[in-house]
Amino acid sequence: MAGCARRAQELAEQLVKSGHSVTVFTTYPREYRSIPGILSKRYEVLNSVEVIRSRTIFTVGKILLFRVLSYSLYVISSFYYIARNKNKYDILISIAPLPSAIGAALAQKYFKIYHHFDVPDILPDLGISAGMIKNRLIIKLWYKLEKWVYDHANSISAITHGQINNINGKGVLMNKLSWIPDWVDHTFFNESLKLYKSEVSKSFMHPNKKNISFIGNIGALQNPIIFLQTMDLFQKDNENNLHFLFIGDGIMLPQLKQKVKELQLKNVEFVGRVKREFVPAYMNLSDILVANYLPNSYMDICVPLKLYEYAISGRPIIMGAKGEAKKLIEQYNLGLTVDPSDLVGFKEAIIQISHGTYEHKPDIKQFINDYSLHTVSKLYDNILDKYEAVVKR
Repeated sequence: MAGCARRAQELAEQLVKSGHSVTVFTTYPREYRSIPGILSKRYEVLNSVEVIRSRTIFTVGKILLFRVLSYSLYVISSFYYIARNKNKYDILISIAPLPSAIGAALAQKYFKIYHHFDVPDILPDLGISAGMIKNRLIIKLWYKLEKWVYDHANSISAITHGQINNINGKGVLMNKLSWIPDWVDHTFFNESLKLYKSEVSKSFMHPNKKNISFIGNIGALQNPIIFLQTMDLFQKDNENNLHFLFIGDGIMLPQLKQKVKELQLKNVEFVGRVKREFVPAYMNLSDILVANYLPNSYMDICVPLKLYEYAISGRPIIMGAKGEAKKLIEQYNLGLTVDPSDLVGFKEAIIQISHGTYEHKPDIKQFINDYSLHTVSKLYDNILDKYEAVVKR
């Protein structure tokens, strides 16, 4: 499940537990073709949350036209739904990329419904940093759209303090901004581990080797090529006690597979995409968990969801990180950080952990206490307070 979808689902369920009535307006899952009967489930109730799905064209790969059409149809359908039900809802919460918040922003403008925009990633900054948006005119239009959505949100939250400062620097007042980070579901982790560890271990057996795992989206932003280059160094040094696993899928996967063939790597395995319930077992069975991001100023203010999920496994983390992610790893002793482009640094960090010269003592209990869903959801009380203040005016 993608980060925005997971964030929306778990927050909705938590708000219901707190006594609120919640409706989620969304699209069909990206994997809709593989889910029997999903197209007939436009309306359903999941864990006491009402789910209504828009009939939109699904975003597919790199085809820009499909993406633009998908977002446009979602904007129209979401605004139409809100317009028909404008007296039913007190608060609209957008948890999605910028274009998906337009429908709620329009509702705020025309119907004066309180709109809270939860910003997991800042667009267009993310797209620019990844090299996906290059045209100056398009960038200018993106920034105008971003400002318009911010102007038509009563309150805004972001997952890091760096992102808060970024949005504030674009003219949004601090009293409109709130810090609401990602969270960890340690109950889900423990239950899934108990149920599926035995099953996963049957295909995860690499005797006498240290298993190094990258788990999650394999995209350009993750700069995964550096891990193949690192494993190439180990192979050339005849270090045969290491085994690297890519667990997940993404647009970079074909390129990585080709690179493995070119380098003739014998110490790299592609597991593919796995069920979310299996992920805790893969983490637990790994000796080292790794992550990396492109070295740029925008990524320095981000903390990927992957890091939160890695943290509760208790396994040592090696991450190419600066800024906010680096601070989080150091604060809770979660592992080692290196410069995102430092190939030798990754190699030396792996040696430290695999040879036992690094003493791993993570403060998992405190991390879970600070970033549990229960703890983070309380921060939404501030949003409700802001809503109450607006209503009383």
